[in-house]
Amino acid sequence: METLFFTAFAMSISFALQPGVIGFEALRRGISHGWSAALNVELGSLVGDAAWAVIALLGASILFQNPVITLGLGLFGCGLLLRFAWEAWQASRSDVDFQAENNTAQGNHFIAGAMLSLSNPQNITAWLGMSGTIIGLGFLDPEPIHLVVFFAGFMIAQVCWCFFYATVVEYGRRMLNQRVYRWINVACSVFLAYLGVSLFFQTVQMIVV
Repeated sequence: METLFFTAFAMSISFALQPGVIGFEALRRGISHGWSAALNVELGSLVGDAAWAVIALLGASILFQNPVITLGLGLFGCGLLLRFAWEAWQASRSDVDFQAENNTAQGNHFIAGAMLSLSNPQNITAWLGMSGTIIGLGFLDPEPIHLVVFFAGFMIAQVCWCFFYATVVEYGRRMLNQRVYRWINVACSVFLAYLGVSLFFQTVQMIVV
């Protein structure tokens, strides 16, 4: 059980270290609004992570072989990414007060993180791969307790990462100037737009195939 837990914990940290849309959006919002904004985006994404994990671990992923569900999620995710890309582009054209922390509408940051995670059906592919780790560790016929331990190890690591990443963003925010802030938003805008267009074509390809 200990091996299963710490394997899931290590895989979770490795998963979090990979550059992705959640990290970029948390960075962008954290620079503009402070530590709590970055934290809320990261914590919100855990809602999606948990949902996809349950779907994969319980074998309910067959539901998402339905092309209508796949298309709907893909188009929603594409629109969401393009919207955030536009917001990042708009933010790159204005200054920000690095000394202030905007504590308003923190729920919006949480919801943004949750929607970004929930709207990406490709997350289930990663979870199906990670669930295979349980078998690779020798649990050829995993019981519910094995799935719970694996899930707990992964999610606990994700929560730890949320606080760590938000803290890094907050300290980094204090060392930025307006020019760097604008370039970060431009980079986030390009990255989010690229992901949005890529998700659109990948979704269409999945439906066609």
